[in-house]
Amino acid sequence: MFVLGEWGIMLLMELTLAEELLLIVLKDDTGKPMIDGQRLSAALAGAALVELTLEGALRVTEDGDPDHRAGRLVATGAQPGDPRLAELVKEAHDTKPKNAVSRLSGVSAWRNRAKDLKEALLEDLTEQGVLTRERHKVLGLFPTTAWKPGDASVERRIVDRLRSVVVDGREPDERTAALVSILYAVDVLPKLFPDAPRKAVKERGKQISESDWGGKAVRQAVQAAQAALIATITAATAASTAGSAGS
Repeated sequence: MFVLGEWGIMLLMELTLAEELLLIVLKDDTGKPMIDGQRLSAALAGAALVELTLEGALRVTEDGDPDHRAGRLVATGAQPGDPRLAELVKEAHDTKPKNAVSRLSGVSAWRNRAKDLKEALLEDLTEQGVLTRERHKVLGLFPTTAWKPGDASVERRIVDRLRSVVVDGREPDERTAALVSILYAVDVLPKLFPDAPRKAVKERGKQISESDWGGKAVRQAVQAAQAALIATITAATAASTAGSAGS
């Protein structure tokens, strides 16, 4: 998040995973996402759920839990630092991560809450000067919006952090490993580092996703969200393909 200082100076605070993810997937030249809408919605849903686990607002249950079956996301009662994520806690409570990602991204629910979150994040990042909004009309008729860098240094710091881990081989901290795992699940990492060997980048992403980094609860949440992302995207792609074939 960003706050405005007493003298009008923008002070950099820690961004949420969803904010970092959104900045990463927007192309600097076109202001459009580098992945399709369903993948972006699923990735944002996964990032939000992992953020809530990092903050302790959600936990993943294990065998022997007295109140819930194992492998469920459960609200702990702790309030998330980002109020935009509070409603997602209720939606995710006592569900499997796969079902939570599917529901939040609109695959198995009428409302795409991840899309709502995306719009809120875009507006906030624009107000803070991190992004700029450009409105155009395609063929002079159809309105479209592009979100381009305002303060490019914010995204650059995130990419540099990712590069140090994915390309240079440094050990990731908990948040960076979580972000790498989500980007790996939606196949974004090779697009971020086109100058690096694609195979090596994907192998490093897979290695980080499967490694024992950070706390057990957060690692479980990331791996569960990653599996949920892949399953949700696969299901949405299959449904889209079946719909096209039947039309």
